[in-house]
Amino acid sequence: LLSDCCEFWRSAMGVRGLQGFVARVCPDACKTVDLREMAEKHRINHPDSPPVIVVDAMSCVRRWYTPESWVCGGQWREYLAILEDFINAFMAAGIKLVFYFDGVVEEKKREEWIKRRMKNTEEIATLFQFLKTHRKQPGREMFVLPSALPTFTRFALKSLGQKTVCTLQEADFEVAAYGLQHNCIGILGQDSDYLIYNTCPYFSIENLSLDRLVTVMYSREVLCHVLGISLTHLPLFACLLGNDIVPESLLEGFWHKCLTTSPHRNNSYNRRTNILLSVANYISKIPCSYSSLKHLEEMLPLGSDKSLLCRGVNSYLLPGQQSPWIPPNVINCQMSSLQQESALCQDKEVFQVTLVSLFLKCPVGQIMGSSSCIGQQLGTEMYFPCVQQQVLLMASHTDRDALVLGCLNTPRVLDWGYEVESLSGSALGQSRLPVLLVGILHCLRAALLLSHLGCSRPADPVVAEAACSQLLERSISSSSEYILLLFDSSLFWRYCLFPSLNKQLAKEQHIHSENYSVFNILSNGEVECSNSLEDDYDTEIPGQALIYRPARQHIYSILLESGKGGAYPLVKEWFVYFGNPLKQPELIQPVRPSVTGGTPNLKTLWLAKGPDVEKQRYSTFLACFYLQDEMEELQALEAPVAGFCCLLAYLMMQVSSLSLEDLNAFLALLLCLKGKSAAQLTGLQLSQVDSRAVHLGAVLIRGLTTLLLANSACGSPFKMDDLMPWAVFDGKLFQQKYQQSHRGCSVEELLEGNVS
Repeated sequence: LLSDCCEFWRSAMGVRGLQGFVARVCPDACKTVDLREMAEKHRINHPDSPPVIVVDAMSCVRRWYTPESWVCGGQWREYLAILEDFINAFMAAGIKLVFYFDGVVEEKKREEWIKRRMKNTEEIATLFQFLKTHRKQPGREMFVLPSALPTFTRFALKSLGQKTVCTLQEADFEVAAYGLQHNCIGILGQDSDYLIYNTCPYFSIENLSLDRLVTVMYSREVLCHVLGISLTHLPLFACLLGNDIVPESLLEGFWHKCLTTSPHRNNSYNRRTNILLSVANYISKIPCSYSSLKHLEEMLPLGSDKSLLCRGVNSYLLPGQQSPWIPPNVINCQMSSLQQESALCQDKEVFQVTLVSLFLKCPVGQIMGSSSCIGQQLGTEMYFPCVQQQVLLMASHTDRDALVLGCLNTPRVLDWGYEVESLSGSALGQSRLPVLLVGILHCLRAALLLSHLGCSRPADPVVAEAACSQLLERSISSSSEYILLLFDSSLFWRYCLFPSLNKQLAKEQHIHSENYSVFNILSNGEVECSNSLEDDYDTEIPGQALIYRPARQHIYSILLESGKGGAYPLVKEWFVYFGNPLKQPELIQPVRPSVTGGTPNLKTLWLAKGPDVEKQRYSTFLACFYLQDEMEELQALEAPVAGFCCLLAYLMMQVSSLSLEDLNAFLALLLCLKGKSAAQLTGLQLSQVDSRAVHLGAVLIRGLTTLLLANSACGSPFKMDDLMPWAVFDGKLFQQKYQQSHRGCSVEELLEGNVS
């Protein structure tokens, strides 16, 4: 759902007109470069680090999708082969790729997102009118990405062994930061914001020649020379032209003033080009200072939000960077992905503790003993919920004991006043250091913790604190080892930490593309889904957003804890479908699915092991689609077939207009696709295209994303690869089977003679 919020281009793609300005007015800023040569130079200058290009995937998907057919729902096996060829071309040159995907629509961009969705709705309506009139796919000028392409691109790249990152804010900032911090040889994409960030070089995906690995590199320095400004002017320049933070509507008066006073106005240029030149001329004349910025904010009709320019400039500053326009005491509002808090988190403060090598009278960093730990599951960071000042950690090793105190305002842990090095993930995996969480003072979970430590469960937080203190005193005064609970204890992990770590685990999986939309629901209670290739005038088929809403309601109830009286928090949905004006989010009530024995909680679904738990995961997944009674039959099928049949059965229940011919077409697609290669599917020719089959293909693809969401929520009873479209769908093949079925072809012809 969420990656697709940008599937018809990202909302703004940088500063409007800047990319074209560079190409037309600053040709010297567009330098053709050989990426192989740049990689080789990097290896010579940095022998200890491989050359890396960070890829803004959302601005590349249009370039990657090159199959001739796009309107029928996607040529997924062809597309997978294209992605593999893309990766192999860079691997052959020894270049590592890191792919970034937008994982959220930021609130400040919601208005622009809605405008784009409305425009896309009009474009799709025009497309369907063409299909009905001409019964063929239109030219590339009407091209629309297949539904859910960015989502499945992310999983495709991961399945091909690539590092993929799904962001917690819009990707351009994280891409620019990664490129700078990891000394990448460049950023590959097509977003003029990369001309504004002071980061590594910016390469064009539109101008990339894959066979030669040659493309255009855009020079910020040359751009600044042409404009008569410096690199430090670029963030303010972008803001005064209008960007994601400063709307263009507030700048018209300022532009008029710049145009009337600029000596660079040229009648041979269009208005936008003259605006760019005149704004650059204006800011080149003012001092680079905070007072100049505040003066500009007073000039502009910003209303009550006088900090708009400051925030805009600040948004382009990467970690560690400063600007003469903003004083050091103005806090950078950009938050790294690990610093963002969860809006729905019941524990209002989250204390981050770094697992450390605990020692007493030992050199810094010395590891005592060795044992398995949960460090490999969560890396080196642990999160503890607390609303008090202290978290007490205690460790024991033979006859040496250590007490370590960590404070909320001190992210590093001290051992009797000495700073302790944090262990790496690999060191954690080798350490046998037993570490015990003795008490989380005033923690909402303290009572549960104490009960598992063998203490009575106090009802009052003050009593809980006192009990923790008594437990600590008894432990310290005891001459015996006081290892009460180890980190590899299932009780500690599942009952003490998990209630607050579920969001952290979902976040880590979100970032690493290991789940689908779960973190967005847990953290913000908000989800988006962009346009699909649906015919708004076909009233017999509801919008896919409405078809899959009952399943989503079941999934929401699995993810979100019910409050008093069994009420769930409402989920805000921004789903595009006919009749939804997108004026505000729809508030959706989670609904508990019918699961024998009740719906398992998340710690069971996500962490427990054993055959009984596997059965619970599978049955809960099926219950999301009202199929809990069909478990035995579905489990007997191959996993991709079972997932497809689950989806198909749900569709037949939800869409009354689906016919036997539709059902036969879907089943023939599944059975005939299995033995076909990407090359065979490429060669498949269609005499015509049926608009209703286009609509049904898009509905099915959106159904696969709903399966992904259910699978993520239920602890992955299926492998994600088994739910991918290249395993079960091909647009042209579905068109062929749909048309054959509705013409009344025999079963033998429909199944291509493979009747069994």
